[in-house]
Amino acid sequence: MTTAPPAAAAVRFGSCDAERRWRPSGLAQLPALRDPRSEQLLRGMDELQAVLCGPDDVLLTHRRPAAVFGEMMRAAGFGARHLVVPGDPGLPVEDRLAADGPRGLEGLAGLEDLEGLAAEPYAVLPGTAAAVERLGLLGAALPELEAVRTVNSKTWSTRLGLPGSGQVVTSLDGLRQAAGDRCVVKDPYGVSGQGNIVVDSPTRLAMVERALGRCPEDRIELVVQPLFEPAADFAAHLTVGPDGEVVWHGIRQIVNEGHAYRGSTAPEPGLLRQLDRASYRECVEGVARAAAEEGYRGPLSVDSMTTTAGELIPVLEVNARLSPGLIAQRLGVRLRLASVRVGAEDCFDRLVDRLDRTDRLATGGRDGILPLAASTLAPPRGWLFYAVFGEADPELGEITELLAAQ
Repeated sequence: MTTAPPAAAAVRFGSCDAERRWRPSGLAQLPALRDPRSEQLLRGMDELQAVLCGPDDVLLTHRRPAAVFGEMMRAAGFGARHLVVPGDPGLPVEDRLAADGPRGLEGLAGLEDLEGLAAEPYAVLPGTAAAVERLGLLGAALPELEAVRTVNSKTWSTRLGLPGSGQVVTSLDGLRQAAGDRCVVKDPYGVSGQGNIVVDSPTRLAMVERALGRCPEDRIELVVQPLFEPAADFAAHLTVGPDGEVVWHGIRQIVNEGHAYRGSTAPEPGLLRQLDRASYRECVEGVARAAAEEGYRGPLSVDSMTTTAGELIPVLEVNARLSPGLIAQRLGVRLRLASVRVGAEDCFDRLVDRLDRTDRLATGGRDGILPLAASTLAPPRGWLFYAVFGEADPELGEITELLAAQ
């Protein structure tokens, strides 16, 4: 039920809002609403890495989760030592660690004895190299930041020229020429639908132009892609090894509710047959080799889709980082995400207790549900990530009502 631990003890850490940390300064932005609440919950997602930890590993997080989180993880076979990185709660873990440079670890209790362990960040961010240096971790296999920025940009994956990839535009004139009757205009560093705008009328195009024109000094770089009607959304998961070798992990079918991500599961047999006929794996492994040529090393996910017209769009975007889908792939589980009302700070304790008392908690080797993060369940509304092991029923039923109770 568990995944094999890494060969050597590792320190896992990192912030899950990587895309905005990669964004170059002076790049024009599409209209978008900032959501401070989502940013707070994103910081709690660093706890998802606990299920990748072996007994000798260390997990560094923004805040300390509920005590029952660690107890539950150990009972499920994921027994990492858990340390909290102090500092500004608005900063990523990497920036907190790098804030004072490599001058020592005074005031960072528990972090002074990590020297010589392997660095396993969620993503390589601007502060990652300094954080690795300050802790004395082994980070020889980590890629350079510029390689990570390049591969994660939709500009890079678009210029691979694969079917359905669209085109890159660098001016308002280019945008007008590329925008057809129905298209999607994408920010190169957008994620999970943020920074994507459907342009289906002259009015919508004019709105985008006005937004871009508000800062005329900013550089324009956008991707314009045809608007497809999806039949199936899925992602391929791979790793680019230290010498550039490509390791294939498999495919996860993505569960969406409207435009909202709700988890991932094993792909349907019909989809796998379609992908085999189209040599999808060979195509995606070619994308991973191209990333390796850019200097990228580490986990890699490629988002893809099939359309109702029977087309295969092999690359919608490339995520050169860890991802919830890759975590699920490594564990061999179904992953679910529910947006739930949260009535009180102790809701995670009550959730685990209810699952345990009804024999639905995936501990002690039994099939069931394992909540993957505690800090994403903060009042008044939070995100409940959970893994479904074996043939367990994934539906939570009345448990979500329990979370909403005061």
